[in-house]
Amino acid sequence: MKAYEVREPAGLDGLVLNRERPDPKPGHRQIVVRIRAAALNYRDQGVIKGAYGYTKFPVIPLSDGAGEVVAVGPGVTQFKPGDRVAST
Repeated sequence: MKAYEVREPAGLDGLVLNRERPDPKPGHRQIVVRIRAAALNYRDQGVIKGAYGYTKFPVIPLSDGAGEVVAVGPGVTQFKPGDRVAST
């Protein structure tokens, strides 16, 4: 899987394309979404600058995204692979 990530609190200049991330596996009551559209918002800017004390780096900044469900974990009843979803 490839994803843009921030490895240290350096702002937008710290965004790095990582092509070596393993494909995620859903845990209990989790889904995996193939992102088709994404936007960075004000909260993401705070994350990549390290403004939140709980941020653990490296981090993928993404509050707003849309795509399709590709896998569901145990206990998921409202979604199935192929469903289109958006984060809020």
